[in-house]
Amino acid sequence: MGCMVRMIFGFLARRFRAIGLRGFLAVMAALLSALVVQQTQAQATGAAPVTCRVGVNVEDLYELDMARDTFGAVIWVWSVCPQPGLTPLETISFPTAAAGLNMGQIGTEDAGTEGYYAARRVQGTFRYNWNMRQYPFDHQLIVIPIDENRYGANRMVFEPDTTESFLTPDIRGRLTEWQVSDIVLTTAVSEEESTYGMPGAENARFARMDVSFSLERQQVLTFLKLTAGVYAGVFIALLSFFYDPNDKSAFGGKLGLLVGVLFAVLVNMRSADLVIGDTDQITLVTMIHLVTLGLIVVLAIVALRDRRHSEKGHVLRHPDYPTLAVVGSVYVLIVGGLILHAALT
Repeated sequence: MGCMVRMIFGFLARRFRAIGLRGFLAVMAALLSALVVQQTQAQATGAAPVTCRVGVNVEDLYELDMARDTFGAVIWVWSVCPQPGLTPLETISFPTAAAGLNMGQIGTEDAGTEGYYAARRVQGTFRYNWNMRQYPFDHQLIVIPIDENRYGANRMVFEPDTTESFLTPDIRGRLTEWQVSDIVLTTAVSEEESTYGMPGAENARFARMDVSFSLERQQVLTFLKLTAGVYAGVFIALLSFFYDPNDKSAFGGKLGLLVGVLFAVLVNMRSADLVIGDTDQITLVTMIHLVTLGLIVVLAIVALRDRRHSEKGHVLRHPDYPTLAVVGSVYVLIVGGLILHAALT
């Protein structure tokens, strides 16, 4: 382009004497107008979007609420843009944030040749569907999406600041139950699913960045607390084998014992669901409770069988150690298999 312009100006200079001053100025005006129009059209049709470098610091994580499917977080977000007119921190949103998100003031600074720097503090509660099926061997992938809502992807896109972004080390010291990974930033362009009825319009496209990190549970103390009552109930239920089946009056005591354990297991299962959450899913803790309920039903059937044999005058073994060993072993194998499967998957 520069060589062509110099050639044109050289040609016009040689022709200056022939066309005169007025003719020369007229040709120059036409030439400059054409160049301006061409440059404007090029910018309008073929200009690449401006890239803003965006980074994140997850300063704090708190109130990991599995029952409500939420967690609290404090986040610092910063951006470095090449143009002062682009301020993505003013137009970003957090789609998974609950009501009451606290968006702090934006601090700005001219970073010279690096661009224009801005930073903002964000604190609030975010929605997350905690998957508790494998509890206490669960792995959680937390994702916090950040959307830009004004400029559009044709004008601005995000570039992740992977070098400076980080998760505050103090978080790992406070969340001792979890192993927390480093954060990962991924950028993309999101497209609206609809034009919302606008005739002839195209689906809007905006810059997007996902902030993700994983949580892996490392402690099982809470799990033991939730299931200790179940195992105690199993032990008490197995004591029914020590009721003398040859004593017809012992059947009522045995049945009363099993009914008491049944209600205790049901109450414990309800309490565990409230602590863990995911009441609409079958978790490992739920499976252990269901297997225990099945064991109680089996013991009630065994008690009924012994009563019928006793009424027929049969002399029954007391205590019935073989049946006790078989029933107890099957229960331990089933529960152990469930726990092992959850730990390995």
